[in-house]
Amino acid sequence: MSDLDQLLGQVAAQMRNAAADPRLERLEDAVMAGVVSRRERAVARRSLALAGIVAVGIGWIGSVVPSSPAQAASRPAIIGMSDYAPSRLLGQ
Repeated sequence: MSDLDQLLGQVAAQMRNAAADPRLERLEDAVMAGVVSRRERAVARRSLALAGIVAVGIGWIGSVVPSSPAQAASRPAIIGMSDYAPSRLLGQ
């Protein structure tokens, strides 16, 4: 086992003395950018869920609250005809 221990000690010493990979220096920025992105997506999902719940609640309340009964118009309105047209003034 002492050969194995010696070999592992040499490997550990080489790793300690070796230069660090330059990609590791940028790793923190990439991780933090990912965390920010996830947080923004979570906030967007919560906002969308809240808007949906509010919309459903308003729709439900609007359907439950009684309103005044519907009444038909006394006279059908002809589109484009003024109330001051001669046929209207004469009662036709």
